[in-house]
Order: sequence, then C-alpha cells, then structure tokens
Amino acid sequence: MVDCTGECVLFVEANADVTLEEIVDAIQPPCSVLEDFLCNVPGSDGILGCPLLLVQVTILRCRGFIFALRLNHTMCDALGLVQFLNTVGEMAQGKNAPSILPVWERQVLNARDPPRITCIHHEYEEMIDYSEQGSDAAVMVQKSFCFGPKEIRAMKMHLPPHLSNCSKFDLITSCLWKCRTIALELNPEKVVRVSCMVNARGRRNNLHLPLGYYGNAFAYPATVSGVKQLCESPLGYALELVMKAKVEMNEEYMRSVADLMVIRGRPLYTLNGNFIVSDNTRTGFREVNLGWGKPAFSGPPKALNLVSFYVQHKTEKEDRILVPVCLPLWSMARFQQELEEMTSSTIVENINNNRPANRINVNVVLMIPRL
Repeated sequence: MVDCTGECVLFVEANADVTLEEIVDAIQPPCSVLEDFLCNVPGSDGILGCPLLLVQVTILRCRGFIFALRLNHTMCDALGLVQFLNTVGEMAQGKNAPSILPVWERQVLNARDPPRITCIHHEYEEMIDYSEQGSDAAVMVQKSFCFGPKEIRAMKMHLPPHLSNCSKFDLITSCLWKCRTIALELNPEKVVRVSCMVNARGRRNNLHLPLGYYGNAFAYPATVSGVKQLCESPLGYALELVMKAKVEMNEEYMRSVADLMVIRGRPLYTLNGNFIVSDNTRTGFREVNLGWGKPAFSGPPKALNLVSFYVQHKTEKEDRILVPVCLPLWSMARFQQELEEMTSSTIVENINNNRPANRINVNVVLMIPRL
C-alpha cells in the first residue's frame, strides 16, 4: 500500500564544474562518481516509510546535465520507470496529460485462490552455504566488459552449428555464467544457477496486462548445473540451459510465482551459487527525451553483488553491449582471463568499485548533452 502524503518527489539540484566530455568515461558502469551525482539523502534509501523517488539533476559546465534517480523497486520495473520518464519528458515539453495513462491494477497478477505451485522454481530453492569459499567476507569489486560484433563472433566459434543463431543475450549470459563459475573456484560437487529476468508483458505470455501498467511484471526463471559439468563442458552446454530456462517463462509460470509468494511468505531469491542477469538494452532508456534530446548514456550505473545489467554502449563505429560484473577481488583477474580466452581479445579497460548498490533500490543515470 502506498500512503500518499502529498510531499512530492525528493529532489536535489546541483552544479558541477566539469564538462560531459571530461566525465564521460567515469560515468559509464560501474560509475565511479555515482555518489557525486546521486546524493544519498538520509532516510531515502529504505523501502518502508521512505520516498518513492529520489531525483538529482546536476548542471554541468557545458550546460548539459545529469539526471539521476533512485527508485523503490517495489513500485515498478524498468519498463514502468521508462513510462514514467517519458511522461516527465512529455510534461516538460508542454503536454497537459501523458500519452499513456498510468494503470495501477496490481490485482491482475494476484495469486490464485487457492494458490498452487505448478512449476519448478529453481530461483527460490534453498541452497547450501558457499561461505567456505570466502566470498561473503571478501572485498567486492566491479568491472565492466564490452561485447561488440568481434566478441560475439569469437564466442560463436565455441558453439556447435545448431546453436549459432542464438540471441546475443543468451550467448553473453552463458559465457558470463561459465567464466564466473570457473573464477569463483567453487566445490566441483556443488550446484550453481543462473537466473534470467524475463519480461511478462506482451502477447506471448497471455497475461492481458493493460496498456499503461507500470508495476513489476517479470520473473527470473533459473537453470541449474553442477559446478564441474558447467566448468568442463563446452559453451554450448551452458547456452542450451539458458535457452531452456527462458522458454519455460509463460502465463502459468507467472501465476505459479505469484502463488509461491503467498504459500512460502515472499521468499528472497536464492543467494548462494546464483547469478542474475537483466537485459536493459531494449527497455527504452535511450529514447527518453526530457526536452533536450536523447541522452548520451542511460541505464543502471553499476552491478549488484549477484546481478549484472546489460546496457547499450554505442560508438561511432558499432553498437555494443556493456555488462558490469561484481565479484570478490581475488576472483576478478581469473574471470577476466577466462572471458578474454572466450572472446580472444581484451574487451575493455575497467574501473574498480568497492561499494555495490543497494539490492532493492534501483539507480538510473541519464546523461543529457547540451544542444
């Protein structure tokens, strides 16, 4: 339940004596200057009894600006946030009403009566503790890796012919999962999983969500593998598991998730041995226009401990996908080595960051160049 107090959005206005060109590298995920452009206002980073939005607009010396916000993820997902930002843009450009009216209707995704779990949900299974590996107490760092046409071609060389037409998302996810598992040096007899966030909107899932629905409408079906088998098998093994998990996402799966939440008391997703990925390349962040044109960069500024976000990274020559990864310091070098062997090249110069973002609140950065 949302208690409207009429206090509006928590808003911070700031100025920075830098140009967009001077900070364009630092602002890319994992953003090393996030604290400068999204002030952590006391009392704003919780879930209950906290502002739904924290927005900071920082005017740069070049007259461009950075629009950063923190969102309470219980309110909406990425597509819902884009809908809100597009509405802000429409209002900023003089419209009196949004072109797509917001729809609450959360009952559309309520649990059934009686609730019944009808699908296998590996993403919520209890897991053994991997703390003997030292990851819980380790210093966590972040690095971003860029996947362009060259890297995609190199990874496909590791696949059998019948898998060569796979999507970029599935290919990158399977590669990251395999390399990450090798780098963490887990017990070969244990089990790991990867969870892919899948959008529930659209005709394919038959949920009949109304136009304008901005609530959370996704699930993250998981696939599992033994550590030894994942590390020693060809890349195609991981890829087929990822593809199979995504195919399982349908209306019945979403209904089963809702029922599971009621029956098991809203459990958190599995933490141990899990890796979660979210594709933000087609959410529409890059199309948001607040009245000054499209942003030079937009999307989540960094990864979370177990979660990587895929964002667009366009250059003058090619379109690429940028993926920030968060790992213990001791395993990052091995991860990069495994990934470079898979892609046959050094992917990107990286930036360390020792403080991953809060797992429930979501930060978004839009860099707007001057006209």
